[in-house]
Amino acid sequence: MNINVEHQPNCRAVAHIRVPGEEVTKQRKAITGYFAQQVNIPGFRPGKAPTAAVIKRFGADIEAELEKQLINDGLRTAVRNEGLEVINVLGINDKMVHDTDGSFSFSAEMSLAPKIELPEYKGIPVKLARIEVTEADIDHDLLHLRERYASFQDVEREAVNGDAVVLGFTGSLEGKPLAEAMPEAPDHLKEIQENWFLLDAEEDFLPGFYAGLVGIKKDEQRTLDIALPEDFAFEALRGKTISLAINCKGIKEKLMPEVDAEFIKKLGGEDMTEETLRGEIKEAIRRRREQAREAEKGNQVIGHIFEKVEFEVPQEIVNREAQRRTNDIAMRAMQQGISQEELVKQQEEILSSATKQAHQSVKVSFILEQIAKKEGLTVTEQQMTYALANMAARQKKPVKKFMAEAQKNGLIERMRDDLLLESAMQFLKDNAQVEETEPVPEHCDTHSPKEA
Repeated sequence: MNINVEHQPNCRAVAHIRVPGEEVTKQRKAITGYFAQQVNIPGFRPGKAPTAAVIKRFGADIEAELEKQLINDGLRTAVRNEGLEVINVLGINDKMVHDTDGSFSFSAEMSLAPKIELPEYKGIPVKLARIEVTEADIDHDLLHLRERYASFQDVEREAVNGDAVVLGFTGSLEGKPLAEAMPEAPDHLKEIQENWFLLDAEEDFLPGFYAGLVGIKKDEQRTLDIALPEDFAFEALRGKTISLAINCKGIKEKLMPEVDAEFIKKLGGEDMTEETLRGEIKEAIRRRREQAREAEKGNQVIGHIFEKVEFEVPQEIVNREAQRRTNDIAMRAMQQGISQEELVKQQEEILSSATKQAHQSVKVSFILEQIAKKEGLTVTEQQMTYALANMAARQKKPVKKFMAEAQKNGLIERMRDDLLLESAMQFLKDNAQVEETEPVPEHCDTHSPKEA
């Protein structure tokens, strides 16, 4: 068998394979004999029909089966002899039976696993902040708890930062109602009948909107001119100034509960004390920081390997992952109220971002897969059962039913692959050389959502 492999960019290869005429003749004879034993031809006893009659009746089927077997055998031989690690076969082309010698040739376009020369991956140096939980940290999280139980009461005074302003507004552009001037604009800029806005120095709705509401009173009407930035989410309004005609319907003062017996009881029941509450908060902070530390360790070890190794990845896998990520981005955007028309305008930017992320993700997967193979890592049945049971519980399905479905739709194998990559990542983290640094304070937003 003559085999010539032509390697191409992006982990593609084309194998040109030619099967000798004598092998073609041998396999055609074997397949014809099999047909003769299995088929019934009128006028002949089963298995006794002459070869010529079998060929006349089933010649096309015989040639189709012959071609299938020659291609399969040729591919297996090429993979074995050339040491190819095939991810999938993209296409079979140029099939031909040669009249001169009866040989059969074809070409197979394949996607190959990348060739990776791993650097030293044991003892990767990482720097991680030491975990400490201070009383100030506990106070900080306790403030979040108090905010969750905050209440609001009407006040007859000017609004200040920290107040909730109840208002409605109508947007306009260049003197015309925004709904008329730009019908495709987001609905929440055209008009709001009534909504609460929690005033804060940090502007997270529209630039200058909260600052423009400071000092407003109930029943007061006020017009705010809002200059929209050049990176505004809705492209057609970028760099433009819209006017919001505001009608204030009320001012509400935010009341935070005191950390007293009643509040503690509400949080943890009759047996909860302030000491035990603070102890639980401290442990929750510690767990959160440990999880963040583990994630940072993973980022650093992968980042270290990224700097040391360069290789191409199969474009087909990148495209598939990019499409998945694009769909996720689009779904989240639509859930946030961005219109389909706006998504179409941003599709190139979204696809570019998704493709970049996909390329990195696929590269990480191949690195981890190679490490798992080199270290002989495996996924135990206990790990699989535990992971599947957890997923069944999250989807609120009986475990047996969920596992039967997972077997049919290929989820089990995908999950096995994911768990193997997780094991490889854990191996890297377990073998990293950790240098502890001083604790880094968390930067958490201590305020409630600005818009209700």
